[in-house]
Amino acid sequence: MSLTTPVPRDQDTVFPGENWFFYWKTSASLWKTKLQEFPGTKIIIPLNWSFHSETGDQFDFDDHRPETNLKKLVEIATEVGKNVVFFLPLTPAPFLANGGLPHLLARSLALNNEGMAYGVIDADDHLVKIYSFFDPRVFEAFDKFLKKLGQYFSSNKITPDVWGIRSGYFKDGHYRSFMEDTSNTFQQAFGRYLQTKTNADTELSPIEERQFAFEFNKTIQGLYETNARESIKDNFEGSLDVAFLGSGTENFLKRLSGTISTADYSSELYESLAKDIIPSSVLLSHRLKKGVLTRELNDLVANSYLPSRLASSAYEHEDISNFLPLSFFKVYEKVDGVSSLFQNWHDLNLWEYLKSNFGWSYKVISSDTLKLHDTKTPYQEHIHLFHGHDVDRIIFNFILKTFMNGGRVILNRSGLSDEFNKRFETFFLENNLKVEKVHFKTQVQNIALGEGRLILIEGEGFQEMSPADYLDFWKTLVETFSLVHVPIQNVDGIDFYWRTRPSSTNELKFEEVRRLSLYNPTSYRKKIKMSLSKNFVVYKVLDEINVIVQTYPSEIEIELSPEGSVIVDFGVFS
Repeated sequence: MSLTTPVPRDQDTVFPGENWFFYWKTSASLWKTKLQEFPGTKIIIPLNWSFHSETGDQFDFDDHRPETNLKKLVEIATEVGKNVVFFLPLTPAPFLANGGLPHLLARSLALNNEGMAYGVIDADDHLVKIYSFFDPRVFEAFDKFLKKLGQYFSSNKITPDVWGIRSGYFKDGHYRSFMEDTSNTFQQAFGRYLQTKTNADTELSPIEERQFAFEFNKTIQGLYETNARESIKDNFEGSLDVAFLGSGTENFLKRLSGTISTADYSSELYESLAKDIIPSSVLLSHRLKKGVLTRELNDLVANSYLPSRLASSAYEHEDISNFLPLSFFKVYEKVDGVSSLFQNWHDLNLWEYLKSNFGWSYKVISSDTLKLHDTKTPYQEHIHLFHGHDVDRIIFNFILKTFMNGGRVILNRSGLSDEFNKRFETFFLENNLKVEKVHFKTQVQNIALGEGRLILIEGEGFQEMSPADYLDFWKTLVETFSLVHVPIQNVDGIDFYWRTRPSSTNELKFEEVRRLSLYNPTSYRKKIKMSLSKNFVVYKVLDEINVIVQTYPSEIEIELSPEGSVIVDFGVFS
């Protein structure tokens, strides 16, 4: 039995990818037929503000066009056994004309940080222009729409969850929001904001101005979300970041020149999963999503990550039959508009080491509030990495709590303030902890407390080193943690992803089951080897497409033809 989700037969733009359904792109008379054809049980329905309001003042929910009848749409979906989840854009949305604005409100083009107008190509090869959400008229009109939408949901007893979505894209490996704006509209609004924050004669440094601009942007985003929460009330579940594959400037130019490849999209897909951001391929036409890329999107997103991320209950989220991303590391990078100016993990070649040795088995925690979402997992399950310049009271307390509970932390002391430097020293003295000091590439301090480990490295102490030297440093350091993992040899050019789940009642000989998904997007035959330690055994081989798998007592060989893929489950035990 195949684990992948088949693509709907007509492959039209009504189903652009990952269970999304564009209700405004088809007749209401065809909703039932199309939803019946669609596999799976959960349907994501983005709400299209401009489809319900051409002017921003008047609203249509089946008053004139049956295609605006959301109540009927939910009833049909329920009738054919589909669970509806609504996505409400809270920022410019690149899959909607004018970024989602009614045409009379699309007056001021948004500009990115390079001062260029956003240019996005949708699945129909149309150019989508992004307009500023910092225009007060846009904010006021959107608030009216939210109030009308909330009243409509309440009076018609529409109950599905509504998630606000913040749309973005990837640039140089970093997630960027379409809310980022440097247009005159933004500058005028930002100027008024600065007047409330500073004195008229205050001269700001470039860094201070950048911090205030970031703060202002987040404040306005927060207002859009607050209005949505207050208007939609019980239906509103929260907000999610969504990365639209192929929507960055580089991919825009590649699509225009015809030089785009599936590797450009898959790299953004894996970056999204590592950053706990929902990846979406709805901007890509079905001719661009073929072969391996379609399998990756179905296997890793539609049938795995999305159901977990949008789980409507704790029971559904914790279903042990679900494979969740395997993560050995939680890497913290604060996003506040200025932290990226200081030493970062890219400077220390951490990403290259993790990707070459662990694939994408790490999580990047990069919200501006530096979410410490470890409420459900034991502290010792991850290696946590922090920068000194990000350490504040919350992070400091989290590091000590993790360490004292048997967790493992690596702290790059670069930028650590004198205050927190003294606090760490006081903590070591008060608890009579031995600080082992060694010099390997740079100064390294190791502190142990039971199972807990705290390693301090002097990021500024590295001399000029080659990438190979950095890889040697990280390899030596991480090996001291004795992680239980299976390295993959000859992996160049192969996409792969690890997931895990607890063992079921009939798998008690295993402590967990790890699933490895392998894909060959290249035009060359690829052969990889994996040496199995005594902790691993090949459990199942699934979904073999253009592949030869040979298993031995302590090794597995996999030969992938072009566009080949395979899923291998491993039983893991002590």
